[in-house]
Amino acid sequence: MKPGVIKVKVNPDQCQGCRACESVCSLFHLGQVMPDATGIRISEPSLGHFEQTVCQQCIDMVCAEPCPVDTISRDAYSGAVVIGENCIGCGKCAEACPIGAISMITTDGKKMAFKCDLCGGLPECVKICPREALGW
Repeated sequence: MKPGVIKVKVNPDQCQGCRACESVCSLFHLGQVMPDATGIRISEPSLGHFEQTVCQQCIDMVCAEPCPVDTISRDAYSGAVVIGENCIGCGKCAEACPIGAISMITTDGKKMAFKCDLCGGLPECVKICPREALGW
């Protein structure tokens, strides 16, 4: 897949803030609902107005540059920027992300970076959104 072709597109005007996307993301990837461990985040900067933050699978992969263990790469199938299992949890990728789409999480006692990986090519958040506030 060509880099940056598939990405989750957001429509904040349609979002009702139900956070189903956040729940299905952590459930799909970690086997449990963990509000702080999700590849998409919903915020409410003003009452009734919701914004979605999700990795836009940047072509230049600025998050990968500062990684001291070179664990960030592009998935050949989906084109998604992915964080490998040997992440040491330093947080440099999260600091480098221009839109703040990388979270630092702790799971199974290990600190690591977590971001949208497009669920291997068919984003679960897009499928579950009841208002079609997410697309790809």
